[in-house]
Amino acid sequence: MAAAAAASNGNGPGLWRVKDDDTTIYLFGTIHMLPDGTDWLKPVIAKAFDASDTLVLEVLGTTDPKVTTPIIMEMGYTPGLPPLAERVPEDDRDELAAAITHAGVPPQALDAMETWLATMSLSTARIQKLGYGIEGGVEYRLSTRAAAQRKRIEALETMTEQLGFFDTLPEAEQRTLLVNSLDDIEEIDRVIKSAVNSWLTGDVDGVAELLEDDTRDSPGLAKRLLTDRNLNWSNWIEKRLESTPGTVFVAVGTGHLAGKDSVQSMLEAKGLKVERLN
Repeated sequence: MAAAAAASNGNGPGLWRVKDDDTTIYLFGTIHMLPDGTDWLKPVIAKAFDASDTLVLEVLGTTDPKVTTPIIMEMGYTPGLPPLAERVPEDDRDELAAAITHAGVPPQALDAMETWLATMSLSTARIQKLGYGIEGGVEYRLSTRAAAQRKRIEALETMTEQLGFFDTLPEAEQRTLLVNSLDDIEEIDRVIKSAVNSWLTGDVDGVAELLEDDTRDSPGLAKRLLTDRNLNWSNWIEKRLESTPGTVFVAVGTGHLAGKDSVQSMLEAKGLKVERLN
């Protein structure tokens, strides 16, 4: 896939464009949580964003507890679950206990959650301990900039749909997801810094390599969380080009724009030209 594989020229995270006579759609990969002040909004990205009339994100409302709490309570809790420690192999229980201690999350709170939600909650808490936050993340900053410019803000998925991808995973895959998240904190720090550096420098191959490492042992998980959604989004982009004139800035997790099953590769398989801009 020539477009996605194009080398970075140092102008920040990768930015792509697909267009027809009356519609332009930019594709930009995001990192959801970053340290405050991370410098990623390079001129080529800002110019494309400011020229757009619509911002499209994966989902809306992720920072509003009034939106998120009822959905999470309904989907993420089931009475009578075994303690979280009993949901991982015995050899992984010490590592789980260490992760919980580092995160500062009460074990009983995690025990009440379904495995997918416990994994997300634990991982988020540990990442926050390293200085990464939603308010430093790309979606938050783009949403703030879009609101200031009075752009339309749309979403590719509802929150119920997005969480449903996790909630409907077989329990065995949810437990695999949990075990795979239990690296020691030094390893988490190394992996996150590597991912952010690859993203910041526009190194799509580096992002793809890290993604492959994360999903190698869970092909079903990768299909559900990445490939199937990428196909849905490429179909959405194709229809948007055909139906609605304008300029759209689509911002989704950077992993969706890397690797052999990326959104760009699926668009090119449809015969659309995808151009990398930086």
